[in-house]
Amino acid sequence: MATDFPAFEKKAREILEGASGLNGIEDYRELLCGDCPFYHHGEEENEECGSFRLLKALLERGAFDLEGALRELGKGR
Repeated sequence: MATDFPAFEKKAREILEGASGLNGIEDYRELLCGDCPFYHHGEEENEECGSFRLLKALLERGAFDLEGALRELGKGR
């Protein structure tokens, strides 16, 4: 079954496997914005929505569990 968040799941797995990290703003955008229909890479990248800012802050503080998110997203399949 297809996922609703393929970009998030791909990047999160890469991070958890150590193949990637959250080393800069582009990594956060790839993880958090890749599935957003309003985000277009290269356009208005100096603007950030509230959801992006919230999730980025939670990730930076270790309060957002990528493994748990992947597990919950996988339950719907």
